[in-house]
Amino acid sequence: MKNSLLVSAVIVFAIASSALCKTDAMTDLNAAIEAAKPEQKALFIMYGRQACGNCQALRSLIDKKAVRLPKTDFVIVEINCDDPAQSKEFRSRYTVSGNALPFVVIAKSDGTQLASRSGYGAAAKFNEFIRDARKDLK
Repeated sequence: MKNSLLVSAVIVFAIASSALCKTDAMTDLNAAIEAAKPEQKALFIMYGRQACGNCQALRSLIDKKAVRLPKTDFVIVEINCDDPAQSKEFRSRYTVSGNALPFVVIAKSDGTQLASRSGYGAAAKFNEFIRDARKDLK
């Protein structure tokens, strides 16, 4: 009985998690880098968790296109900080100052970090952050 309840809870959580993430974000960092390389797209990497209010707010801004991340220029990546393998991969590559989720990194198509920030912010602040990082892409 406990096993069937656990399986049911996992299935419900998986469905709810996928419904919350409308950004069409990739979840595998290495696969995202490989997808970005051929077209020289930048990476917009969000390191957080599904249950994080700040992370959900950022996803909402992206979904509403208030934060401008055109698919022609960016590959969006969501890294789950509660997944030990994903967390280790992210932390081995990137440095983010601050202590509030989400940690956001903009990187070149090869994965090289250009800019980072921590925590939630208004759409205008994220758009400024993106604009400033894009200057380093050229």
